[in-house]
Amino acid sequence: MSVLVEDGRWWPADLGGSGSLATTCMQLITWALSKCRAGISSMTPKPTLMERRSPWVVFTLPADPWLASETAALVQRNGLVLRLDGREMRDAASVFRTFARELSFVGYFGHNWMALVDCLQDWHGPGHGNHDLAILIDHADGLLEADFLGVLVSVFVDAAFKSNLRLDADGQLDEWRQRMAQHFVFLLDHAAPAAFTETAARGMYVAVALSEGRLLATLTDWPGSDPGSAPWTAGPLAFADDEILSGLTMQGIELFRDHLGCSIHEAVDIFSSRHEYLRRERPADFTMSRAEYGRGFSS
Repeated sequence: MSVLVEDGRWWPADLGGSGSLATTCMQLITWALSKCRAGISSMTPKPTLMERRSPWVVFTLPADPWLASETAALVQRNGLVLRLDGREMRDAASVFRTFARELSFVGYFGHNWMALVDCLQDWHGPGHGNHDLAILIDHADGLLEADFLGVLVSVFVDAAFKSNLRLDADGQLDEWRQRMAQHFVFLLDHAAPAAFTETAARGMYVAVALSEGRLLATLTDWPGSDPGSAPWTAGPLAFADDEILSGLTMQGIELFRDHLGCSIHEAVDIFSSRHEYLRRERPADFTMSRAEYGRGFSS
């Protein structure tokens, strides 16, 4: 017996022994999963700092060659690259102070999330909104534990979407404004970008994708925005909650891997983040204690 798998090639399946047949079946399953994940990855838009398109937010490492290439090209064409220190963003108030100082917000900036969206999408700092803008947040690892991270990502995708498309605060076209490419990058010194997936996806109207080791975020559920379907996944990432609460670790990890088209290692990071969130928010729903959880599991 042979099975057609790709490009007219046939894989033999020896029916003489169940072990060899099982091996062939596992190879086919592994091949199919890898093709599915590769397909999702190929559909994911490449991140950019120069083009007026999504993804609007990127989580990556400082040594990422993409970052050096994009920032250099942006500056060469008269764009602006502003750097903020993520270590200063300990709570919402410090986020507002940091942005107001570094981006020279107007004096009547209201120091709240909606005011931050307004000041970013209609920026009047250096360049007065006439230059494409990339905002890099250095040393952003500590934001993984911030309860406001989902809101912050939601603010960024909202503001960037409106800036890139010349939309006013109500989402209506403002023909008097110049289109401006605006993107945000979280730079992580130690944490893996995938570890931020679950927290970022809790933001309102946020959809996420993992591609080439980076976490990407975009706006969804708005006219003209990206869909909350493949290659994007709209949050919150609650589809594995039953498995997490029941201690079905491997099944939960596989769900994250299959939904997001990511690697097992990335799925483990996402599973861990969602587990911690549920421990805080729904502790009584777990079927076993933290000490018992995962006992006997190995990956």
